[in-house]
Amino acid sequence: WEDYFFHCVYPEDKRDLSIWPQTPSDYIVATSEYAKELRGLTTKILSILSLGLGLEEGRLEKEVGGLEELLLQMKINYYPKCPQPELALGVEAHTDISALTFILHN
Repeated sequence: WEDYFFHCVYPEDKRDLSIWPQTPSDYIVATSEYAKELRGLTTKILSILSLGLGLEEGRLEKEVGGLEELLLQMKINYYPKCPQPELALGVEAHTDISALTFILHN
């Protein structure tokens, strides 16, 4: 059992704010700031990984689109209580299609 909200959060010109929640009232501002910080973290992690692999510092970021093409998408998951857990089989095998996946657990 899962419900989710999936949306592009960075760069700003690729966002569709018409689908973003209006409640809570600071969602757009807070998520926009979070996305900017996450974009900076992405650059740092890709740089460290590049160096660790013996590549030039910005190589991996360049390969995934650099500052111009790299998209950050956010998926917010909600797992309500399963009404019939004995019938649930779990999550199907899958792979994430992104270069990096950040998981923030509440």
